[in-house]
Amino acid sequence: MNPGLFFLFVLASTVVTAQNNTVVVSKRVDTIHSAILNEDRYLWVHIPDMAVGSSKKIYPVIYVLDGQVYFDTVKDILTRLSKETGKNAATEMIVVGIGNIWQRYRDYTPTNITSSPWVDIYTAPTTGGGNKFISFLEKELFPHINATCPASSTRILIGHSLGGLIAMDILLNHSSMFNYYAALDPSMWWDDEKLLHQSKAILTNNTFEKKSLFPAIANTMDKDMDVAQIKNDTSAKTILIRPSLVLRGYIHANKQNKLKFDWKFYKEYHHMTVAPAAAYDALKFFIE
Repeated sequence: MNPGLFFLFVLASTVVTAQNNTVVVSKRVDTIHSAILNEDRYLWVHIPDMAVGSSKKIYPVIYVLDGQVYFDTVKDILTRLSKETGKNAATEMIVVGIGNIWQRYRDYTPTNITSSPWVDIYTAPTTGGGNKFISFLEKELFPHINATCPASSTRILIGHSLGGLIAMDILLNHSSMFNYYAALDPSMWWDDEKLLHQSKAILTNNTFEKKSLFPAIANTMDKDMDVAQIKNDTSAKTILIRPSLVLRGYIHANKQNKLKFDWKFYKEYHHMTVAPAAAYDALKFFIE
């Protein structure tokens, strides 16, 4: 299964307002050259309407992986949350969609594998570029956004599937990069659950004060099973779901690390449909 095949490239429109010789863009498409990745990367950037023409206020930034798919989804969720909660904070956020160049298995995986039942022999050699991608975020993308947008130091990360895997890797091993993490049906099965196994000791021995996590779990294989049945099942049909439930158990068992945590099992959604509903629940949890 190659989730990248589901993703379509969506173009965005640009609106520019100039004041005091400073160009402020409410929605734009950027290109940033990454020396770390040795390639150009595309970004979709939304700045709140109230920020247009003003350079005084700074705003939290939501970074959305696979931005060509989920950028508009997140923008629409913020509009909906603003209406439903009455909190202006829902619309007072910058949204940055990080475009993927069909290298999801390279960028979003922390380790290299030879092959697996879900990764073919042609894709497997490209895997394991997660550390470079994380370095790109921290050393190149963050400075670019800080220089071109009224961005505060508060950051939210949203990733789905393999994007959820790299989101968990960043939380566990580079937690200072973001304040809030939405890992939507994360691929914790990756590399024989290597990151999952590492997470037990990390969650036990480290502090995650002022960090929040919302992992969503889709009903990937069998809609007739509930959480208890999945946890006790040992068949192949639940092999993609069980690691996320194990992760949930590790988090619940380590409340001393002060990680603020909520989660949800989406019984009626499968892996490729869960992201919009889960992103809504995650952002609602973060702003409440």
